[in-house]
Amino acid sequence: MKARLAALLALLLPELPLDPARGGLEACLRHPLGTDLLGRDGLLRLGHATARSLGLATAVALGALALGLLLASTPGRTAGFRSALRALPVLLVLLPLAALGCGTHWASLGLLLAALLALHLEAPLRARLQVWREGPGWALDRLGGLEPRDRLRFWAPWLKDQAAALMPSAWLGALWGEATLRLLGFGPGPQHDSLGLILQEELPRLGSGPAPLAWAALAVVLGLALASNLRSQEIP
Repeated sequence: MKARLAALLALLLPELPLDPARGGLEACLRHPLGTDLLGRDGLLRLGHATARSLGLATAVALGALALGLLLASTPGRTAGFRSALRALPVLLVLLPLAALGCGTHWASLGLLLAALLALHLEAPLRARLQVWREGPGWALDRLGGLEPRDRLRFWAPWLKDQAAALMPSAWLGALWGEATLRLLGFGPGPQHDSLGLILQEELPRLGSGPAPLAWAALAVVLGLALASNLRSQEIP
């Protein structure tokens, strides 16, 4: 959890310098993964893009948890509508919205992914909130006349437990969502690097020759997904 929160700092990283004169170099001792078409070292770019994607995934996951908790704490008057949205394939919702320009900037892309993830987090959060409401803690909060600051301190342990339990799945969904959209050509422009952008640029090179950066990016994405899945299975 702390490592994911620390990844937020990666969103502040500057972009790598460009050197088109050295673009397209093959793997060598100086550049183990070669260079991309704009002359950026493949290994350095992979690390930079991974950090950027992890930071975005953490920000999106936190936003999705907040939106999901807001939905879970409100009356279920539109529960049927939200259930119908959850039944739709995610890409069926993502692609039209992204094509309309909702995913062309980091902020809009993050809000779009957070809103879609929040729909899927609402049900487990509502179930957990119902258990809390039926316990003594809810009655103590309601009858104790707590001040806002004390109320936040009272709720903080419960909120932390829910975030720890649901953060891995939300984080993985955000990571895959960003990578999928960028792979399909949506999202911010090429000046904003990420794992999805590397896959979009490098995967077509797999059929025309060696593409170590593409294979490395695929390995990183699959490794992150596997690690997050194993971590989510450890948390009750």
